[in-house]
Amino acid sequence: TSFASIGTMVTFYYVKLHGLSPYQTWPISMLVGGLVGVILYLVIVNPIKKQGYREITLTFTFLIISQMISSFIGVFSYWLLNFKRLSSFSFILRAEDFNLNGIPGIGITAPLTTILLVGGLWLFLNRVKFGIAMRATAEDEDLSASLGVNVQLIHISSWFLSGMLSSLAGSIIPLWQGTAIDYSDSLLVSVMAGSVLGGLHSITGAIIGGILVATSQKTLSYLLVRLFGVWMGSYEALLPIIFLFTALIIEPRGLIALQDREISVHSIKDDLIRLRSSLRNMLSLEW
Repeated sequence: TSFASIGTMVTFYYVKLHGLSPYQTWPISMLVGGLVGVILYLVIVNPIKKQGYREITLTFTFLIISQMISSFIGVFSYWLLNFKRLSSFSFILRAEDFNLNGIPGIGITAPLTTILLVGGLWLFLNRVKFGIAMRATAEDEDLSASLGVNVQLIHISSWFLSGMLSSLAGSIIPLWQGTAIDYSDSLLVSVMAGSVLGGLHSITGAIIGGILVATSQKTLSYLLVRLFGVWMGSYEALLPIIFLFTALIIEPRGLIALQDREISVHSIKDDLIRLRSSLRNMLSLEW
């Protein structure tokens, strides 16, 4: 989500100060995000890994880096406001979008871009030799290195792809809804919920999980507002946390793991019992 904030910042800057179309900023945003990913890997991740520290160390390190990126974006926002008289606190770039028979351009380009990227990633990771090597490195780095795979290049490429795609997501957001430069950080729980629900090791699962979380969040929020009043809308952000909690209790590996499970009335009953027990334990701890 911090990478996505970088993408939003790049798009806002080039649209507002240089008059580019939001779509023209996408390649720039992807390049910047990819380069930031590579720099973070070379300067921070790789040295920490060489020291032999565990993943938890990297997790806390990147929490700190995320805060540093947010602070940098705050400085950038201050510069825009004081020297360029531009407020990045709340903005939308829909006016710079095109329309096709009354349909906003982003309503066409975003789904098509997603389909192309997912299809391209699947082909890359399953049909291209370098992509297969990337998957093998993720599964067993030492074994891949012993087979002659350039593990260092694999990691650099992986970080470049992650930063590139996340920044692209950040560039897309302002075309669809009102946002701020650092808005993407508020999507952290939703992104986690979608990833866990779909399956952390599946591209297809991530897409399915993301769609399910987003549609369920909006649908349930709408129903709660209709049933109980507008004040229930403030609890919309709580729904992804509930989805995440439920997914971790019932099937931590996500929906993609269901294909390996035998679905039956008894298995569903066991899952519900486990969920009820977890809720009871959590409530008793709170009391």
